[in-house]
Amino acid sequence: MKRRFRIGEMARLFQISASTLRYYDRIGLFQPGYVDPETQYRYYNFEQFVVLDTIIFLKKNGFSIDDIQHQLANRTAENTKELLERKQEETEKEMARLQKVSAMIQSKIETIQTGLHLRQSPSFVYRHFPERPITYLYNDQPVDLFVESDAIFLKDLEDLASAGGGYDGFFTGDMGTMVDMDSLHGEGPAKYFAVFVFISKEQETAGSPHLPEGTYACYPHRGPYETIKESYAVMMRQLKEDGRQVSGTPLEVAVLDESVTNDSAAYVTWIQIPVTEKD
Repeated sequence: MKRRFRIGEMARLFQISASTLRYYDRIGLFQPGYVDPETQYRYYNFEQFVVLDTIIFLKKNGFSIDDIQHQLANRTAENTKELLERKQEETEKEMARLQKVSAMIQSKIETIQTGLHLRQSPSFVYRHFPERPITYLYNDQPVDLFVESDAIFLKDLEDLASAGGGYDGFFTGDMGTMVDMDSLHGEGPAKYFAVFVFISKEQETAGSPHLPEGTYACYPHRGPYETIKESYAVMMRQLKEDGRQVSGTPLEVAVLDESVTNDSAAYVTWIQIPVTEKD
């Protein structure tokens, strides 16, 4: 039986590239075990197969080159068990992280799908919402967000950086605003006294504020934020026809925003106004 193999043969048998074997040779991880004294050709021995098998297994299962080198140099059953247990713990943590990532991505897919549906089939509806936990980016005097939004966002970034708690970024569907009702009447832009971010149950604390549970009149504003008062006018007419009264602060939720489209005409802002039950 053949017991010596050139680099190309090893690469073919183990389905790895010759360049990878040359790299392993260069760093001293896995080197040919025999040099022909006449031709100076270098060969791998059959007895080395188990070592390359070990390297391939460990590499494909996420172990670093340093881990593999240390393992090969200090190979005992006890060390191998400890190495695998450590990797298993890392893997379980990574699986938990990826499950959270998957859930977040699925949530954003659903948000975008909702936005596309609202854009294609806009309708005025009444919808019951449970309490929704939030955190405030701004909660003060009414402001024109076209003027103040950059300053509000920068201050929030500064506060988060100072706290050092990490930053996950914002994406469509994360943010909402609370509208100053008085600004909806007469001339001038709509003004907002609060900017908030929806948070998950895991992020919620005992002191987390909540959007109140209740019935909301909902209508999608399609297009740039500058024209949003037109959609409020539509909603107020419908509320009057239905015999409903505004019972709280109107909310706006950015369902499709600049994080997913560069066309402001394609924005969808879901207006949600708390209302009384019909008489």
